[in-house]
Amino acid sequence: MTVAMNYEPPPPPVAELEKSPELWAAFSLVEWAGLLDGVTLEMWEHIPEDFCRDHELDNGRLIRRESGSLGHQHVSIELAVVLKAAAKKAVEKGTFPCLKVVVDSDIRLWEVPCATVRRPDVLVYRCLEAEETKLWAKHVVLAVEIVSKSSRATDTGQDNPDTGFESKMTQYARSGIKHYWIVRLKPDDSAVESIEQWRLGEYRGRYGPVGYWESGLSRDAVLTDEPFPIAISWSDLEF
Repeated sequence: MTVAMNYEPPPPPVAELEKSPELWAAFSLVEWAGLLDGVTLEMWEHIPEDFCRDHELDNGRLIRRESGSLGHQHVSIELAVVLKAAAKKAVEKGTFPCLKVVVDSDIRLWEVPCATVRRPDVLVYRCLEAEETKLWAKHVVLAVEIVSKSSRATDTGQDNPDTGFESKMTQYARSGIKHYWIVRLKPDDSAVESIEQWRLGEYRGRYGPVGYWESGLSRDAVLTDEPFPIAISWSDLEF
C-alpha cells in the first residue's frame, strides 16, 4: 500500500552525520536527488534502512508508503501463514525446489532506465542462489497487494502516460511477475471482501483475470492450482 506525496524527513544532527561517513553520504544522495526524483538503484542501496522501510522507488522517484491499517496487517499475516503451508506442500511434491513466503519485502523490478523497487504486502518467491543477495522480479512466484481506499489508485488504478503514472499492477506485469492477487477489504476494515487472481498473459506486460472470490457469495476464499495448489477458507482470513 503506497501513497505518493512530498515528504521531507528532518535532517539528522550534524554531529551524528560527522560520525558516520556512510550516513552522511546517504543523506547527501537523498538531498541531491530532491527526495523524489533521480534516485538510482546504487543510491537506494546506500540510503539508511529505516528510511527505505517507509518508501518505495518508482521510476527513480521516492514514494512514501502509508502504514497499513490494523485490518490490513492482520490479513497480511493470515495470508502469509496459509500461503507458507501451501508452498511447503508444493516443495514436498517437487513442484518447486524451494519457496519462501514473506511480508513487506523489497523486490527490484528493474534498474534502467529509471530504478524501481516495490514492496508487495505478501510475497512468494523462489529461494535465492548462494551468490544472490537481493530479490528481483525474476525470483517472484506470486505478489499480493491488500487494497484499501487510500491505496486503490496506486495498487490497481488506471495508468496515465501524460503524467508518467503506472500502477503497481502494471509494473508487476511489466517486470514479468506471472501471478498477482488483489485482496480487497470491506469498507469498515473488518474483514476481507474479495480476492482477485490475475495471471500474466501470453504477451508479457499485461495481466488477465483468472479467478474471483467474494465473501458471502463463494464457498472458498481461494481455490486454485496456480502457481501451485492453494486452498484458503474465509475462516482462515478472519481476524
